[in-house]
Order: sequence, then structure tokens, then C-alpha cells
Amino acid sequence: MSANRIHRRSIPVAALLMLAGAASSFAAPEWDVVGVRLGMSPEQARSAMLAHAPKGEVTEQKRQFAFNDGVKDQPTPAFLSSIVIQQGPTNSSETLEVMFSAPPLEQRVIRVIRTLVMYDNPLPMDRAMASVTQKYGKPSTVLEANNGRGNFSRWVEPGKVVCGDTAPTSMDARQTPPVDNSPAGLGQYQAWQRRKLAPADASTCSAALVVNLVTRAPRESVVTEMKFVMTDPGHAVPAMQATAKQLADLQAEARTTRQNSAAMPKM
Repeated sequence: MSANRIHRRSIPVAALLMLAGAASSFAAPEWDVVGVRLGMSPEQARSAMLAHAPKGEVTEQKRQFAFNDGVKDQPTPAFLSSIVIQQGPTNSSETLEVMFSAPPLEQRVIRVIRTLVMYDNPLPMDRAMASVTQKYGKPSTVLEANNGRGNFSRWVEPGKVVCGDTAPTSMDARQTPPVDNSPAGLGQYQAWQRRKLAPADASTCSAALVVNLVTRAPRESVVTEMKFVMTDPGHAVPAMQATAKQLADLQAEARTTRQNSAAMPKM
């Protein structure tokens, strides 16, 4: 079964003018989540997802933005924002979510989330860790979950800047850099810049992969959920900045056009 949804978002362009920035650089490490890689086109990602779950329930979500011409909001063309595939019963399910960057830059995969619920078929922690390490290699860090239920393994793209707070006590160290395809998602990156935790050139930020192995109870060694998350701020942030600039330019042009075409009242 397939469904389409459109999410419309209006963003204050005065704020967008402050968000535009660097050009994009694709970060495409060799990691994959069931065949889906960062940097893939929507067509490539869709093909990989359907190859993995040909009988899954597919939902394609579209998104569009809006700018104000001085009188009313004007929508931009809708674009493919994400694809979600779900399969399996509640206690033994899989959800695969893939997000794409927005135009005007070429659309690419910027985030992949795979959630496996395994209440009906849990795994011993040592077997789960061995499987993850065999696929992705030794992680950069392994940190215990703050609630004691399992751990977080994190890999970062070599040769690039690790953005965010990497202190073991920080939540940043237990997750991938947050990304979005709306310019509204730039807030986190700007907060990092103010704290000197991210460079001026976002394209130098490394991609990251985090695998969260969740146990049934604190300090237990039986894994009942596995969550894989990959994000690519090196493309996502410049893409959001490019979208912000495009919306600001469209608004400025629309307001000038409306002002120049306004009918003069009879005097």
C-alpha cells in the first residue's frame, strides 16, 4: 500500500536571510542501512528500500514551503521529503525512514532511521554487538544509555570535523547530528556555532552513524529493540541554507513585483 502526504511550511524570511551560507559537499561514507546510503538520490533510495522490503507498507511524504509577497503567502512547488516503509506485527516490526534534502540543491539522502522491534525474538547483547561491529567495524565510542537500558555505539566519518558536543555526558555523543530539509532546522547548527562546536563551513562536518541497542530493563543483557540512525550534516546544512536563500530571494522578488504593479487610485 502506498500513500502520499504533503506538509506545508511557512517560514519568516527575515530569519532566512541570516541562514544562507556555504555550498554543499556530499559526504558519502561506505556505511549502509539495508542497502540505503547517505548521498543517494531519491530514485536510488526508493529502489534499495523496495529491494529490502518488497511487501512493506510504503508512505511517501511531500513537503512545500511558502513565502509572503507582502499581502499573502505564496506556496513553492512540493518536493519529496521522505519515504517510510513499515512491515511486521507490533511486537516484531521494522520501520525504515529515509529523508531527502530540499531543492534547489540536488536532492540527496540526508537521514536514515531503521527501527527493529524484537519483543517476540530478543537477542543477547553480546550477539547484537558482535553483529553490529561485524558490519560497521569498531565504533568510535560506546556509551551506556542514561536510563541504563542498553548502549549507544557511534561512528563518525573520517577526515571531517565532528560537530556537536562530544563529551561522554552529552546527549550529542549519543546521537547523530540532527538534520532536516526545512531551513527551520538550522537552529541546532547555529547553537553549536555559538558554542564553538561547529565550523563556519558546514560542509566540513562529518556524517555520523549511531546504533542504539535497547534492553528490556535497566542493566539487562537482552536486546528488545535496535535503532540505526545515519545523518549527513555536511550536505543537509548547506542544503537548508540554500533553501533559505531561495525563499528569501523569491520573497524579495515577489514583493517588488507586487509593489510595482499596484494600481494607483484615482486622485
